Amino acid sequence: MGFKQKMEYLISNGNYTEAKETISLYEELMESEPEFYSIKAVLAIIENDLEAAEAELLKGLEIDPKYSDILYNLAYVYKLRKQHLESIDYYTQAYLNTKSEEIKSLIVEGLDEVQEDILSFAIKPSAQPLVSIVVLAYNKLQYTKLCVNSILKYTRNIDYELILVNNGSTDETLNFFNSIPYAKVVDLKENAGIVNGFNAGIMAATGKYTAAVCNDLIFTPRWMDNLLTCIESDESIGFVSSGATNISNNQLISGPFNNLKEMLEFSEEYNRSNPRKWEERVRLIPCVLMVRTELLQRLEGFDPAFYYGEFADDDLSFRIRRCGYKLIYCKDTFTFHFGSVTSREAQVNNNSLGVSRQIFSNIYDLDAWEDASFDYQLMDALNHNVRLDQDAKILAINAKCGGNPLQLKNMLKELGQERITVTNYFIDLKYETDLHTVSDHVINGSNYGLANPETNEKFNYIILEDNEVVLVENSKLMDELIRVMDENCHIALKFVTDHGSDTEEKIGAIKSELELLGFNFLYEDRSFLNTLRENMVFLVGERQVS
Repeated sequence: MGFKQKMEYLISNGNYTEAKETISLYEELMESEPEFYSIKAVLAIIENDLEAAEAELLKGLEIDPKYSDILYNLAYVYKLRKQHLESIDYYTQAYLNTKSEEIKSLIVEGLDEVQEDILSFAIKPSAQPLVSIVVLAYNKLQYTKLCVNSILKYTRNIDYELILVNNGSTDETLNFFNSIPYAKVVDLKENAGIVNGFNAGIMAATGKYTAAVCNDLIFTPRWMDNLLTCIESDESIGFVSSGATNISNNQLISGPFNNLKEMLEFSEEYNRSNPRKWEERVRLIPCVLMVRTELLQRLEGFDPAFYYGEFADDDLSFRIRRCGYKLIYCKDTFTFHFGSVTSREAQVNNNSLGVSRQIFSNIYDLDAWEDASFDYQLMDALNHNVRLDQDAKILAINAKCGGNPLQLKNMLKELGQERITVTNYFIDLKYETDLHTVSDHVINGSNYGLANPETNEKFNYIILEDNEVVLVENSKLMDELIRVMDENCHIALKFVTDHGSDTEEKIGAIKSELELLGFNFLYEDRSFLNTLRENMVFLVGERQVS
C-alpha cells in the first residue's frame, strides 16, 4: 500500500495518531512532493487547525502552483475561515487545473456555498440611502462577480443601495445581478456604451452620494468608509476617488503582493484614513467616481459625446471643478484594478483614446494630458529641506491649468505644512478659468510684471514653465524673480529649448544666473521631444540663507 492509499485508509477510519506517525516516517522522503503537503493539510483540517492547514498548503503551492488538490483544499480552508474572495479565487484556480469531473462538481458546490454566504451581507437600503453604488458590466462575468462580491463583503455599516447595470451582456451577467438581494437592476437590452451605460445607473441613484465603478475592480476593507470621510469633511469637495493598481494620472498604488489573499492583507494595513494624503487635483481618474448625487445628476452624468468612455472622466472633472467644487484623490485608499477590461477592445479597434482626446480638445481648447497634469519628479525634487516653521508661499508662472503648483501644495501638506498659499501668474487667457479653481490668487499679465502690489510679498517656492528664449533673453523676468524671491527659496524651471549645438550653452547661462543668486541645484533632467526637435529641460534649485 502506497503512502497516499495508506493515509486515506487511516484518516477514513479515524486513526489520526497513526496517520501522524506515518507522516513523520515519510517526511524526508516526500518533502518535495506537493501531494504530501495536501495530505498533511487534510489532517490539520480534521483537527480544526486551519492555520496549520493553510501553512502546509502554501508550502505545497511553492512546489507546484497548479496542483489542483492543494488549490481545492486551500479554497476550502478559506471558506471555513470566511475569507470569501480568497476562497473563490482558489476554487476557480482549482477548477481550471483539475481534469476530474468529480472534483469540478465539488468545486461548483463550494463556490455556490461561498456565494450564498456573501449574499448574506447584502443590506436593504433605506428610502434615502447615504450612497448609491453603481456597477456597470458588459460580459466578463468572472470579473463582475469579484467586483460585486467585494462590494458586499467590504461595504459594512453603511446605508447604501446597489445599482447593477447590465450593459447588454450576452453571458449570465443578468442572472447574477438578479440573484443579489435588494439590488436595483438596470437591464439595457443592447450595449449602450460605457458613458450611456453609466448614465443609466447614475440617473437611477437616490443616495446623497453616487459611487460609479467598472466591473474590473476589486474593493477592499474600509474603501467606502475612507471615501465618505473625505467627501463629508468639506462641502466644497465634489468628487473623490481612490488609488489603484494599473491606473494612470499618478494615482497608482502598488504593494508587495502576488495574489488576491496577499493583496487583501496589504489593503487591510494600507487603508487607514489620513487627511494628509488627500490630494486636490485638476483632473481625476475615477477608480471610483464618487460625486454628490445632486451635482452629478444636475450635470447629467457623463457627456455622451465621449461615447467610448475615455476622457469622459477628464471632461466631468473639468465640469465639476468649474462648478466650484474640489476634486480629491484619496491616496489613503487602495483598490485593485485589473485594467481596461471594459474599454480595451475599443482602444485596440477604434483608436478610442485618440478620438476621445481630440473631442476633449475641441470642447475646451486644452489638452487633458499636457495642460492638466503635473510633473511628479519635478515637484518631488522641490519637496526638499522643507521649513515647517515658515508659511509656504508658492508662485507659479505659466503653469497651464495649475497642476504643478497644486501638486507641490499636496506634497507639502502631507509633510505637515499647514499654511500654504498658491499664486498663479499667467499670460495665455485660455487657462484663466481653471487657474481660478485651484489658486488663492490669480494674476494675468501681458508681460512679466511680478513685482506689483498684487504680489508685494516674498515667495519661498517658485515654479516657472516657459521656453529658453524668455529665460535667457528676458532680463526683466530675472529682475522680477529676484524681487519676489524669499531669502530661503526653492525654484523649479521647466522649459523647452531648441535641440541644437548651443543647447548646453543656453542651459548653462540659466544655471549661472541662478548660481550667482546663491542657488544650489538639486535636480536636473531633460527629455528629447522627437516630433518637435526640442528638449524639455527640468532644473530645481535651492537657496537657504537662514
